Amino acid sequence: MYHGHFKSAFIAIIFVLSLGMTGLMLAEHLSPWQALFLTVETVTTVGFGDIKVHTWAGQGIVFVLMLGGVALTAYIIGRMMAFILEGSLADIYGQRKRGKKMSQLRNHVIICGAGRVGQQVAKFLKADNLEVVIIEQNEEVAQAHLEEGYLVIQGDATQDENLKKAGIEHARGLISALPDDALNVFVTLTAKGLNPKIQVVARGDRLESEAKLYRAGADRVISPATLSGKRMALSITKPKTIEYLDTVIHDHNIHIEIKEIQVGPETYLVGLRLDELKAKHDTGATIMAILRGGQVISNPSASDQIEAGDVLIVFGLRNQVQHLEEVAAMKSGPKS
Repeated sequence: MYHGHFKSAFIAIIFVLSLGMTGLMLAEHLSPWQALFLTVETVTTVGFGDIKVHTWAGQGIVFVLMLGGVALTAYIIGRMMAFILEGSLADIYGQRKRGKKMSQLRNHVIICGAGRVGQQVAKFLKADNLEVVIIEQNEEVAQAHLEEGYLVIQGDATQDENLKKAGIEHARGLISALPDDALNVFVTLTAKGLNPKIQVVARGDRLESEAKLYRAGADRVISPATLSGKRMALSITKPKTIEYLDTVIHDHNIHIEIKEIQVGPETYLVGLRLDELKAKHDTGATIMAILRGGQVISNPSASDQIEAGDVLIVFGLRNQVQHLEEVAAMKSGPKS
């Protein structure tokens, strides 16, 4: 917005100076420098009088320039007042501050589209203490999220420039929640082109779009309609289960978490059986499953052995999960 004020004022100045300079060169046969000098001193109403105007045409041009100078000054003052009144100075400072913060972000999540779906995604990620950058084209929606404290880029999420501003090179993931499946396919392609390692979760409203999104590089495709349908059906068939899950996931007073813990190759967990780890006894957290490559070991037994590269799906209170996470990062076993 603020660029428009300066741009229009700059164009007006160049137009008046060019018109006056060209006219005086033709009417008074002045050199380009003399014509420009006389134009500037006339427009600014300085009027040294060192360059004389001899022709009627020249005097007419100078007369127009004097009137034009007054009009131009009034126009520029009006533009500057509009610039200040619209809060553009604060907007510039805010944009610079946000831009600097975005350039320093690491391991954050980019949300493309802040409609009903994107808004909920941002809410849950923020509650999980993850840094979020939102790219939203609608000015009113973008401003509303900006006022809520989110980092927001108002623009087209399909443009490379906006994804780069959002720090896609250093982001851990991108969620494409645009209302058009074709746009989500394009965002996915663009994101994977800029950062092949980024995890992309895409919204797909139509069943036939799912395969296209996966071909475009999406790691996961979510259909809001399908999820809503399953949730509504379960609310009828298994109401107590849904109520419990709602309490576990959404009640922030309880602080229960489900977390993924990556087992590093040099940690002491490698080679241990679950009964040797004693996760439940020592930390209070429960290992619900082990992801190993494409294999899922659900409800693992005490004799199951942990291998390097495994992902442990852990359930428990936040402090219990954090304790197990700390244990999993150790190079040697905890002291008794």
